[in-house]
Amino acid sequence: SLFVEQQNVELPPFGSYATGIFYLDKTHHQESEAAFADLAEECGLQVLCWRTVPTDSAGIGVVARNSEPFMRQVFIRITPDGNCLKNIKYEVFILRKRATHQIPRPGTRFYICSLSLYTVVYKGQLTSDQLWTYFKDLQSPNYDTYLALVHTRFSTNTFPSWERAHPLRVLAHNGEINTLRGNVNLMKAREGVMKSSAFGNDLKKLYPVVEPNLSDSGAVDCVLEFLVMAGNRPMPESNTIMLAFAWQNDQTMPTDKRDFYHWSACAMEPWDGPALLTFTDGRYVGAILDRNGLRPSRFYMMKDNIMVMASEVGVYDTDPENVILKSRLKTWQNVASRYKREDNDSGCRTEEEHSSKSTTLLMA
Repeated sequence: SLFVEQQNVELPPFGSYATGIFYLDKTHHQESEAAFADLAEECGLQVLCWRTVPTDSAGIGVVARNSEPFMRQVFIRITPDGNCLKNIKYEVFILRKRATHQIPRPGTRFYICSLSLYTVVYKGQLTSDQLWTYFKDLQSPNYDTYLALVHTRFSTNTFPSWERAHPLRVLAHNGEINTLRGNVNLMKAREGVMKSSAFGNDLKKLYPVVEPNLSDSGAVDCVLEFLVMAGNRPMPESNTIMLAFAWQNDQTMPTDKRDFYHWSACAMEPWDGPALLTFTDGRYVGAILDRNGLRPSRFYMMKDNIMVMASEVGVYDTDPENVILKSRLKTWQNVASRYKREDNDSGCRTEEEHSSKSTTLLMA
């Protein structure tokens, strides 16, 4: 394959390795990479290789070019040891959190855009048109995916930067979080009493849950990722817990739904916007509005097994005969598409990850 020719490395079967995109300093990247490799070894993982992400900065702006990072992509080998894949997923998450907490030093650049078995994040201080010309990987005919989360925005509450660009690790966000200080403080307070059957004593390695010096979107991303991984909850459920709807005085709400919100309110207070979150963990991809419902979101579901959600209509051309449902997302809805995976007897994911089968959920 092309990867083997370029890197002189053959990747393990899909599901047996993780990959990630890093923002580093060109002059100090070797020290950061060595520190990351040492942490990986402590987590029982092995760095297979590093690759410089091919880019073309000719078409980007002066401000973006002056702060352009040195981008590196890492591939981590998963050593077969009989453990279920979900445990490997947890080890990769621990590695990412530990690296984020321990490796950055004053005067050096270290930021992990993504580190996952399932997703890769290409982002930057770029416009939509610049994205495709900047990242040469996205122009390759060999590049294939079954889902995509694309985001463009103007920074209103924070100064724009490469690190703050969206998508983040599990979400892209349109809006702001106006209850941020209280949400972050309460999340910090919970760290002393939280427990996880998945992580056990390793849970403390994930603290602080909300990493320092982040935007409101970055804080939401950290907590959502934590709920999915440490809480072992599906992505749509985790979103619904964070962006809980105004259920207390809604007498028309079904009892089972009211009971869910009553239960989730005991675990976490709402992160209040206005906000539209689009999200993915490689299995689910979808969107949810907060209780204010003040951000546009329209979606199409089509006969050819494609779902498109955008803040505007007309972003995807399709024959009207192909459309099953078109609507707008409401404050009490969470729309998501779930990609089915084939599992073997041990409960570990197999190479059939890229199955075209999917199920669309419209949670009201």
